[in-house]
Amino acid sequence: MLWLIFVASLLVLLYIYFTGTYNFWKDKNVDFEPPIPIFGNFLNIVIRTEGIGSIIKRIYDKYDPNTPYFGMYFFRTPFLVIKSQELLKTVLVRDFSYFPNRPTYADEYIDPWSTKTLLTLRNEEWKSLRNKLSTVFTSGKMKMMIHLMKEVSDQMEEYLEEKKSEDVDVREVSRRFFINIITKCVFGIKPNNLKDDNSYIRNLASRLIDIENYKWIFALMIYFTCPILVKLCGLQFVDKEAADYLVNVFEDSYKQRKETKMVTNDLVDLLHNLKEQEKEDDLFKFDNMKLAAQALVFFQAGSEPASGILSFCLYELALNKEVQDTLRKEIHKNIDEDDFLSYETLMELTYLDLVLKEALRKYPLVQILFRLVEKDYTFEETGLKIEKGTNVVVPMLALHYDPKYYPNPDKFDPERFRDGKMKDLQYVYLPFGEGPRKCIGYRFAVMSLKIALAMFIKSFEVTPCEKTEIPLEMNKTSFFISPKSSSIYLKVSAVEK
Repeated sequence: MLWLIFVASLLVLLYIYFTGTYNFWKDKNVDFEPPIPIFGNFLNIVIRTEGIGSIIKRIYDKYDPNTPYFGMYFFRTPFLVIKSQELLKTVLVRDFSYFPNRPTYADEYIDPWSTKTLLTLRNEEWKSLRNKLSTVFTSGKMKMMIHLMKEVSDQMEEYLEEKKSEDVDVREVSRRFFINIITKCVFGIKPNNLKDDNSYIRNLASRLIDIENYKWIFALMIYFTCPILVKLCGLQFVDKEAADYLVNVFEDSYKQRKETKMVTNDLVDLLHNLKEQEKEDDLFKFDNMKLAAQALVFFQAGSEPASGILSFCLYELALNKEVQDTLRKEIHKNIDEDDFLSYETLMELTYLDLVLKEALRKYPLVQILFRLVEKDYTFEETGLKIEKGTNVVVPMLALHYDPKYYPNPDKFDPERFRDGKMKDLQYVYLPFGEGPRKCIGYRFAVMSLKIALAMFIKSFEVTPCEKTEIPLEMNKTSFFISPKSSSIYLKVSAVEK
């Protein structure tokens, strides 16, 4: 009998604990989605019927377009979701000092590679590292990497030549292309993942970001939303075996070029140059582990999300022949005598830029951004006071599909960004975030995506085939936007030059 009383008492205490915060938004007179006991508004994530981006979008769409924000609960944790364009500017830029960090947590003992990167560092230590890495991702440094990307784009063209007039899984081709790009530009080695069906590095990359693995998705969610459970559950954001291998590749690459005095201007060179230029009073100082950790996080951030964008863009071009033909004409008009586009030319191609912008709108790299309130803050526009430790969400997916900003949002329409319209969309077009915490590698991502898209479309036409899903059924539970089948099949045909 006593054990029944004990169990009942424990359940009551757990219920009180998990629901004790559920008046948070009501007490602040903020509209909120009524939570389900224990799970808050995210039961569907636990039972794997919906992802966090689509949950927030569904609730976002319920509210009046002029609603500035609304409240939600992740289990027992309150979140404020921002809808107002002006308040998004406030959080991301104007009053950034109140919202400088992400609510992330990584334990150095459990997951050492995740503790010293821009993703997890906070305050002055983050600022110190950000200032250092900003010198690596300038347009000038990106220009020096374009010859490395050309080698990989040539490999892709050779690979597709063998596949022309076939039904091709462009998602798999895109994945191979970007793993090659990252391996070449970040780790300084020459892979052949496009043709090698048993590539070890590609298999490791799949383990680093396994968007189908429930354990990885759960760890990622906890990593951002309930940090204390990271240590209690021993959760790892990075697969240790895959991380150790890639880190060793990074370190061996540097040792070899140091012995041979070879310079390639890839990330291996650039990061070690930063270490050599450090000053005595620098707050963040590199050691071998910290150098390798930066390379590892760039590998993670630059492979799966970017390959997804390329494959979705090719899918949209296949369904929108007029857009594809217009893009091909622009590329052919500007190609040089070596059948390539220089960095300057690539960056000046107007229609290519519009097409990529629309792909990034419709299929954002990540679906939400998190910010943590570091000091009590009051929104002047509404009078809402939020205390230190409150979580704020920037709903990128919902914003990118909001008809208030993007009429007919399901349509793939590059023209929506033409003629200076980007100015009106600032802070609601956020494929790489905005403000001081904007993705530091966005120039690298844009350049590699433009090269891939340009070199693909200049030589090949993509059209729907029997295997093409129209419309494309999406994976509802993935943290990143991805097709349910994990594949996107299109017919690839050579074009006359």
